[in-house]
Amino acid sequence: MAMGQALGFQIVAEGAERIEQIEFLKALNCTMYQGYFKSKPVRAEEFEKLLG
Repeated sequence: MAMGQALGFQIVAEGAERIEQIEFLKALNCTMYQGYFKSKPVRAEEFEKLLG
């Protein structure tokens, strides 16, 4: 993560499932994540509704 940040990349962590993982990522200055903590997989139609 540090290397990617040093190169100017935005980092997305995968597999975040628990608040402890989110807190750990925040401590590393990772601001984007995906995983069951945020949402279980949804169909494209449902995802579009979430964006609206």
